[in-house]
Amino acid sequence: MEEGGLRLNTPHVIHETIDGEVIVINLASGNYYSVKGAGADVWEVLQSSPGAGVGAIAAAVARRYDRPGDLVESEIAEFVTRLKNEELVVTVEGTALSSIPLSNGLGAGDGAKAFDMPLLEKYTDMQDLVLLDPVHEVDATGWPHPKPDVSRTP
Repeated sequence: MEEGGLRLNTPHVIHETIDGEVIVINLASGNYYSVKGAGADVWEVLQSSPGAGVGAIAAAVARRYDRPGDLVESEIAEFVTRLKNEELVVTVEGTALSSIPLSNGLGAGDGAKAFDMPLLEKYTDMQDLVLLDPVHEVDATGWPHPKPDVSRTP
């Protein structure tokens, strides 16, 4: 059984999926990312099953493409390492989920979809603008909940 599952690094990371591509913004660094190929499937599992371990994520992705898990696990593990290095995901305390039910995350595929390597593209060109955005002035629950104005007293 794997130690330390993974979860999205919310509220510092926000995301939106558009036509199979996940656009991710790290509000703490100002970097934004494009997640494509099987990486979008990995992101979907991380979103729907916080605490999943790399093995469980790889098995869920492999199910989607009707491939043996061991054929995709090294690519998924490498991709997850990149997500951790960019602080898009974090390790959770305790033991990782070792399996993900079909109702959670990705369902089984029919093998018709080709496996595309997980891809994470990083962009830094708007870093200054993202860091200036008032979305950073939030309480612990994240956007859109602003920090209380402590300078105003009742």
